[in-house]
Formats: sequence, C-alpha cells, structure tokens
Amino acid sequence: MVLLLSSGIFFYTTYRWKNQSIQNINSYENSRFQTNISKFENMLMRIKSKTQDTDDKIREKMIIYAFRQVFHDSAVLYQDGKEQYNGTKYEFDLQNIRNLTKNKHDGFENDIYCDKPLLSKTNGNVFLLFYFSSYISTDMNYQIVTYKDITSVQKQSQTLFYQAGGFTLFLVLFVGFFLFLTLRKIMEPLTRLKEAAVSVANGNYEIKVPAEGKTELAQVGKSFNLMTGKVREQIEKLSSVNQAQRQLLGSLAHELKTPMTAIIGYADTLLTVRLSPKRQEIALDYIRNECRRLSRLSVKMLELTGLYETGEAEFVPVEVQMNQFLEDVKKLVTYRLQEKKICLEIHCNPEELRKTFDPDLMMSAVTNFIDNAVKASDENSKIVLEATQNHLSVQDYGKGIPKEDLNMTTEQGMVKTMTIEGMMCGHCEARVKKTLEAIEGVASAEVSHEKGTAVVTLTAPVSDDVLKTAVEAQDYTVKGIQ
Repeated sequence: MVLLLSSGIFFYTTYRWKNQSIQNINSYENSRFQTNISKFENMLMRIKSKTQDTDDKIREKMIIYAFRQVFHDSAVLYQDGKEQYNGTKYEFDLQNIRNLTKNKHDGFENDIYCDKPLLSKTNGNVFLLFYFSSYISTDMNYQIVTYKDITSVQKQSQTLFYQAGGFTLFLVLFVGFFLFLTLRKIMEPLTRLKEAAVSVANGNYEIKVPAEGKTELAQVGKSFNLMTGKVREQIEKLSSVNQAQRQLLGSLAHELKTPMTAIIGYADTLLTVRLSPKRQEIALDYIRNECRRLSRLSVKMLELTGLYETGEAEFVPVEVQMNQFLEDVKKLVTYRLQEKKICLEIHCNPEELRKTFDPDLMMSAVTNFIDNAVKASDENSKIVLEATQNHLSVQDYGKGIPKEDLNMTTEQGMVKTMTIEGMMCGHCEARVKKTLEAIEGVASAEVSHEKGTAVVTLTAPVSDDVLKTAVEAQDYTVKGIQ
C-alpha cells in the first residue's frame, strides 16, 4: 500500500513538473510579448506624430517596418481584421482567435490583451498563441498574433514522463517481487509450522520443524519439537499400558481356563456321582485350594504386568518336592486330558528331587505347556512331563508348530492386527469380536469399526487363514493381517 501511494505521488509530481515547465515558458513569453507590445505602441505614437500629413501607404509601410523591428518574423499584424504583414510560415484564423479571447469589459464585448495564451496543435506541432488588440489603447485599431513553438518541450516532457512512469513501474514490480520473496522467506517457518501442526493432528508425532538460530520463530520451533516429543512419549506410554492390559486380559483368560476346567469337573462329579464322604472332602478341598491359588495368581499377574501395585503379592520362592508337584499338576489337568483321551506320564529323576521356585507361577506355566500340548496332540496319544536335576520339560507327540507360526512363540507374535472392511457400527464390532474369540487359541479381540481393525491376542498359534476365514464367513472382507 505504501509502495503504491509513493508511486502515485511520484506520477503526480512528474505530471505537475511537466505542466510547470509549460507555465514557465508561458510566463517568459508572456512577459516578452508585453514588452514588445509596449515598444511597438511607442513606435506607433512617434509614427503618428510625424506622419499626420503623410500618405496612408507610406504610413502603412512605416508601421510594418516598426512591427518587423520589434517582432521580427514571429508574429502577424492585422489592421481592422485585415492581414498587413505575416512574417511567419503559418496562416492564422483571426476570427476564431478573437472569439476564443473575447471577454466582457464594462458591459461591452471588446478585444483586449489575453494574458492566458491559447494552446494550438497543428500537423503534430504544439504552439502557444498570444493575441493583442489596440481597440482600447489606440485609435489605429490593429491586432497582433504571435506564437511560440513548444513542440520539443512538450515531447521532451512527455518522454521524461513516460520514462519516469516506466522506471517507477519497474521499481514497483522489482520492490514488490523482492518483498514477496522476503515475506515468503519470513513466512516459510510459519507455513512449515502450520503443516507440522496438521500432521501432528493426523497422528504423525515424528515430524520436526526447523529450530536453528536464536530468532523467536526458532524458539517456537524448539518448543514445538519438544511438545511433539512429549506427546509421542505419552502416546507410547499409553500404548504400552494398553498393550499390557490386552496381554493381561489374554493371560488371565488363558490362566483361568485350565483350573476352571478342573474345578467344573470336580463340581460336576460332586453333583452327579455319589461319592464317599472322604472323596467328597478331597474334591471340595481341591476346589477350595484351586480357588485360592487362582486368587493369588491373579494378584501376582497384576503385579508382574505393572498395571497395578496392590501390595498383596509376595514373590517368595520356596523349596518344593518335585514328585508331589508333578502329581498336583496331573490332578489339575485331568479333566482337560480326558476331553481327548490323552495319557499324561510323569517322571521325576531322582524321586527325592527338590527345587526352589514360586509354586503358583510355576504351576501356571506348566499347565499352560500341557494345555498347548493337548491342542497339538491327537486323541489317544500321550504327553510326558519330566523333572530332572537340569530341566523341567513337557513333551508331546503331536503335529508340531508350522514354520509360518514359529514367530508366535515370541511375545511379539502373540498379537495380530487384522484390517477389516465392511464394519459399519457397534453391532458389526460385536459380531466380529464374538467370531474371533470363539476360535481356539484366541484370548481376546479388540475390534473398532471406525479404524477398521481388530487386534487379536493369542494364547496359542492360530494361522492367518483361520482368522480370515472366520471373519469373512460373517460377510466382512479381510484386507491384511500383521
């Protein structure tokens, strides 16, 4: 805005300078014309006094001679509207000039001296015309027209005006382009900061903005990068907590499955079979012990995952007689083994072998191994549980783990993320969740129709084809599994 205003002022000043040049010429020529008029009138007065008895023709020649002495060849002399002498190379329309210079004076229209010259253009030339009439000053009634050719001045002024305009336009464009580049450079960090903010809003917390230098924008960039770093840390922390919660749910579901099977089996036996009081007491005692063990186990798992600090868990390793421990394990998995008619063989070498560990956690680990062995074994097969001085092992004679599912033996492989299309609402989420959790080896499934994903937590190897087939059977499309 300031640049445009300055340009406007410059154009106006140039235009005024051009007009002032013409006015200066006008003032000079006007003063010169008045002086020449005065000289000519004085000469006319002397001629009049000396030629009262002289012939009119001689007087006329004397007047023309005096006119030429004063005006030379740059003026025209008229008497009573008739041209007497024209020293110029132009012809003038006296009547038109008189009409243009006619003024009111004392209520009458009289020809007088015009102090404002006429501007005339002829054949590409520009003239200043000066007109004088002697109607009032003398009784000889003559008129004088003179001119000044200002064509060169006009052209020079116009050329200078255009040159100044062109230079001003170039300067405006140059300065405008320079300001554009400067403002663009200044605004670039803000633009990148805006783009980075939009990227962060879309979930990209790895983005960084320039933060070099000691300017205010650099400080803002440093603060922005620090903010995104803190947000990323918090997101990762929340993600870790969420992952731990999913693992806890999967682990709890898995840890509870085998003991609950045994408890349900003993409870069904008590309800359907007539047992002696002693055997009833053994069954009830087993149910009570298992319930207490599950209670302790759940508290310990909460502590181990780091989600809660109850202060109730005590991880105190104790010395355990391994032969008795193996028998307790066999009792716990009896009903699970009976489902597939599998025989469990236990071996303790030596029989008096004793080891130090947490009984609850070790019991949970061993029953998990046996449960996985049962899943991998055929009916009427066997599983060997063996304890030696150097190891505790569970061996089955099943089909083994396929190569593509070997990665499921690591903690990272126990979670799969499925990309699913076709889910539109919460009802769709519930259908997919129910379908996935019905698959053996799936502990839990977190389904979101907004994200189009299902996060599946596994307790045993489950192939991608099984998961995909189950979901697509519900009329949804699985795009990928990771």
